[in-house]
Amino acid sequence: MKSLVWYSPAVFDELGYDIPTTMEELIALSDQAVADGIAPWCIGVGSEAATGWPATDWVEDIMLRTQPLDVYDQWVANDIPFTDERITGAMEVFGSFARNEDYTGMTPSEVVSTDFRDSPDGVFSVPPTCLMHRQASFIPTFFPEGADFDFFYFPPFEAEDLGSPVLGAGTVWAITEDSEAARVMIEFLKTPIAHEIWMAQSGFLTPHSGVDTALYGDDTLRGMGEILLGATSFRFDASDLMPAEIGAGAFWTGMVEYLRTGDAAGEAQRIQDAWDAIK
Repeated sequence: MKSLVWYSPAVFDELGYDIPTTMEELIALSDQAVADGIAPWCIGVGSEAATGWPATDWVEDIMLRTQPLDVYDQWVANDIPFTDERITGAMEVFGSFARNEDYTGMTPSEVVSTDFRDSPDGVFSVPPTCLMHRQASFIPTFFPEGADFDFFYFPPFEAEDLGSPVLGAGTVWAITEDSEAARVMIEFLKTPIAHEIWMAQSGFLTPHSGVDTALYGDDTLRGMGEILLGATSFRFDASDLMPAEIGAGAFWTGMVEYLRTGDAAGEAQRIQDAWDAIK
């Protein structure tokens, strides 16, 4: 699950900050942090040959918070081109966070060169150099040992009234060689107990509405599981659904160049040109 913001509860308590429940409140909190002399956001999109993918996740989450689901789906299929103002608008909302040096304490080029695994470190430094990090459920793997952390849902825009969408990925089970045993296995996987066995382990979240969330292995998993079950909609990571030349190519590099140039329309055109070239 990707629609999460990570932070240090001790730091929030010390500063007297409340957890935002709308995007408007999140932006107001970010502005308050700047006024208080601390960068609100830890952002890094570096990932060696895959540099840029963290930026695509931001855009996908923002699309779900600014556009109806059918627009997201048409964007994924390129029935709506990247150059559409609804897409470039989402890029620019991302830019209002990631290209804002007051928000990140870095230049956009430094955001590009900062490895995503290192980018949350500022949340846990003493004193902290940044307050919040938007990233998927796996990111605690890269937190410093003994880090004091918690998370909250990356909130929707109250003004848009689009519910509580969640962005993520997942595992799909399918029968590739039909047999009675395979069908029995699939039927078992539909039951709550099949999920509850995995829930007691690490790294597993389920959208099954029949499970007992108390059976998650720890409070972090339980909290994320409750966000997932409380979602009004779920969409799979857009870049993972697009052709590899786009989702793991032009979209990644286009977001890197957008961070550097600030030209959403120009970079969107280059991504669309790459789409057109493979049609």
